[in-house]
Amino acid sequence: MYDHDQSTSPDVFDMSGSAGLYYLTWPNLHIKAEVARFEEKHSELKAEVSFSSQRPNASGHVLRRRVNLTSPSAAYIKDLREEDDSINWKRIVEQLAVAVTDEYRRGMPAVELLGQIKAEPEGRWLIKPLVQVGHPTLLYGEGSSGKSWIGQYLSVLVQEGLSASGLEVEQAKVLYLDWETDVQEIGSRIAMIRSGLGLPAQYESGVVYKYMTQGLEADIAVVRNLVQEKGIHFVVLDSLGSACMGEPESAEVVLKMFGALRSLGVTSLCIDHTNKNDVLFGSVYKRNSSRQVFHAKKSQREQDQEFEFAIVHEKANNSRLVAPLGWVLQFDNDEGTATFTRQDVKESRLEGVLKLKDRIRNFLMTSKSPQSVSTIAQELQTSDGSISKELSMNKDMFMRVAKGMYENVLNEDEAKAKDSVDIPPPGATEWEA
Repeated sequence: MYDHDQSTSPDVFDMSGSAGLYYLTWPNLHIKAEVARFEEKHSELKAEVSFSSQRPNASGHVLRRRVNLTSPSAAYIKDLREEDDSINWKRIVEQLAVAVTDEYRRGMPAVELLGQIKAEPEGRWLIKPLVQVGHPTLLYGEGSSGKSWIGQYLSVLVQEGLSASGLEVEQAKVLYLDWETDVQEIGSRIAMIRSGLGLPAQYESGVVYKYMTQGLEADIAVVRNLVQEKGIHFVVLDSLGSACMGEPESAEVVLKMFGALRSLGVTSLCIDHTNKNDVLFGSVYKRNSSRQVFHAKKSQREQDQEFEFAIVHEKANNSRLVAPLGWVLQFDNDEGTATFTRQDVKESRLEGVLKLKDRIRNFLMTSKSPQSVSTIAQELQTSDGSISKELSMNKDMFMRVAKGMYENVLNEDEAKAKDSVDIPPPGATEWEA
């Protein structure tokens, strides 16, 4: 809150807002102003200024213009006078220009770190282990890889504050910004997901949806107003490429988009696409600007009413990389439900997304005896050299036994589980050397 001299002067005013959206009120004059859509070039700061009034001679909307706040033009002040000549508009505009310019350029206040902030090595999670509070998470994949379904599933969980399928979730109000489809499709999917979770498909205060046609930076004033008005704390961008609305290879375009997103002061999930080689499309700053990065993979056979998908953790700030997370998404068109069921990736058709050392370990875990390099390579459809390299680099995981055969190094729990299952018959001997 910006507090001007509190007196009975006609031009006393208050200002509120932040990060590029400001509201000014002159209570004694019964006028208000909204200032948004900022642009600063060559030391000149321009913004869109809208005046409204509750005065009898100019009630309602007064004037909206793009104004150079560094030096408001005489023509602009003249236009205001023509709407209501009983106000000293030159004084009002000067107050607005100085107060807004100072506040905009000041930005967030600096604070001295005195150890009063609670130490949280991994930060605070909105959706553990996917989305950290106050930061962007990037989820990307090929077309139809299930990434939008994941975004919508997470939107419902956060909106309801519902922890499910191994995810720990805090409640927050959700805004879904959609550049890809329309309200009918997203609304239908949300209803199906809610039904699959056992929630009423019809609800009053659910996920807030906005159909987008411009880049986030160009539409940031409208989005910021929506965030403040609805109390939004979690924003899903579907998709990031369209939100940038420019050359995806351009660092400037991507950084401006993330700057606009950061100005909202929210937690976010950015959904994005890959190129033909299944690599994140566009500037490296997409990855660099994201706190967590996940790669979505999907497996679906023709005529299936379900598909398997996994998300592979590729980047983490202040947290550990987690093993690939897998789900089965099942559709029941008769009941109108979409049900997410967590599954172990190593037991799915997407087992190939695991790291090679984990695939070796999974294969050896299911084997009843040690296996050779060539057998492992044949089973995992890779080269003997690749297998030998992994076995050599991960001696804490694999143990060489007689004649070049390998088995897993078991931890205490795994050893107990194996002993309880693999009880040798009478007279059995250990593996021959």
